[in-house]
Amino acid sequence: MPAGIELARHACLPCRRSKRRCDRKLPSCDLCIKKDTDCNYPGARTSERDSRTVYSQTPDSQSSPETVRSCNTEASAVYFLAPHLFRQAQLELPRSDFPIPAEVSSLIGDASSIREIAKTFFSTIHLWLPIIFKKGFFVSMLNPWTQRQTELSLLALCMKLCNTAPSEDDGSNNFLYRTAKRFHHEVVTAGVLSTHVLQAGLLIALYEMGHAMYPAAYLTVGACSRYGLALGIQQNCYPTSAADDGLEMRGQRSWNEVEENRRVWWAVLTFDRFLNLNNPARPLSTEDPTFDTYLPVDDTSWNDCTAKASDSVKISTGFSLKLGGFARHFILSHHQQ
Repeated sequence: MPAGIELARHACLPCRRSKRRCDRKLPSCDLCIKKDTDCNYPGARTSERDSRTVYSQTPDSQSSPETVRSCNTEASAVYFLAPHLFRQAQLELPRSDFPIPAEVSSLIGDASSIREIAKTFFSTIHLWLPIIFKKGFFVSMLNPWTQRQTELSLLALCMKLCNTAPSEDDGSNNFLYRTAKRFHHEVVTAGVLSTHVLQAGLLIALYEMGHAMYPAAYLTVGACSRYGLALGIQQNCYPTSAADDGLEMRGQRSWNEVEENRRVWWAVLTFDRFLNLNNPARPLSTEDPTFDTYLPVDDTSWNDCTAKASDSVKISTGFSLKLGGFARHFILSHHQQ
C-alpha cells in the first residue's frame, strides 16, 4: 500500500450490500469510484486518526457531534423499526468506532490492569450477580482486533466502579462515577446497541442503589429497560417460535451468549421490582415474566461452560426443580408478586 493512503476500519456500505471486496480507501474506494457510486463508510467523515486527534484535544473528553455520529445510525434505525428487513438485508449493527476518552483510559489502564479489574469483579460481585459471561469477556479483552473495544472499556470502567470500596474522601469515587455515567451516555447516544452497554448500565444502577442515589437509580434502571427492549434482549427468555422479532443474536451467537442475555434481562426485571418495593403504586418499567419464561441455568455450570441449552427450564417447571442461586432468587421474587 503506497504511503499516505488512509484506510477505513470497515468496508463501505455499497460494497457490503453487494458483497464485493472493498479496498477501504478513504475518502472513496476504487470500486465505488469505478461504478460512480456514492461511497459511504460506517464511520465519521474524518479518518480514524483525525477522530482520535479531535477527541484527545477536547479538554473534558466529551464527544463532539462528529464523534457521536461516528456510528452508522441507519443500520440501527432499520434494526429498531423493521427487524425483518434488517435480517433480510443481512445488515449488521454498527460497531462503535469513536475513540476511548483519555480519562477513561487513565482509569482502567492497560490490558493487564483491566484483567485485574475483571478478576476482582468475577471473584466478588459476579458471585451474586452473574450477568457477564466470564470466558467471553476475557477472550474479547485479550483480542487486540476486537470490534467491541469501546464497549469492553465501558464495561471494565463500570466493573471498577462497583469494585471500589467507599471511603471518607469520596472525591475519587465521585470522579469515577461521573466518568462512567458520561461515557455510558456517549456510547448510548451514538446509537450503539450492545449487551455490554446494557451490562454497564446495570452496574451503574447497582452502584447507585448501593449508595442510595435516588431517584438516579430509578431513572437508570428505567433507561436500562428501554435499552434492553430496543436491543430485543428480552426475546431470549422465550421459546424461539415466540421470539422472531429484532434479534441480532438468535442463530448467530453461541448458546452461552444467549444465556448471558437471559441473565441480563432477568437482572433488569429484578432491579425494576426492587426499586418499587416501598412504593408498589409506582408502575414498573417492564412486564411481568410468564410461565413460559426461561430461567437462568445453574450458575456453576454456566461459569464452567458445561451447561447446555437442554438445561434451560421455564418458570412453570422451575418451582419443583433444583436450581442455581441466581434462578432461585427470581423464583422467590415471582412468589412475592
